[in-house]
Amino acid sequence: MITETGEIVEVFFTPSRFSDMRGLRCYRFDLPEGSTIYADKVSYCDYGVEDALQAAGITLKPVRKKNSRCQYPPWEVYLQQATRKRVEVSISLIEQLLPKSIHALSARDFELKVLLFVIATSIKQLFE
Repeated sequence: MITETGEIVEVFFTPSRFSDMRGLRCYRFDLPEGSTIYADKVSYCDYGVEDALQAAGITLKPVRKKNSRCQYPPWEVYLQQATRKRVEVSISLIEQLLPKSIHALSARDFELKVLLFVIATSIKQLFE
């Protein structure tokens, strides 16, 4: 999760056998009431998650497929695209620091190393 300015504030890992949708359902949204989350197509058809978050005062605005029953107005689609671009830039900044391969003896070691690269990216963003 990133802020409006592209600062990385939260990261979580899921097993590869999890779908993105299942990962979204497992995520603990600890956000202030009135927050808006812009998501990619991972949650385009789970209206139940959207409704549950809305009841908690959090708005989830995923990118919709063209044939979705709930479309957004054009100005909101533009805002989603701009926000998603910030997310992609943040991911790209992390990838720039990652080596071609990460040597780890366990899944926990791998997660720790990837998390350290995320933290390094955050620190780098702080000083730029």
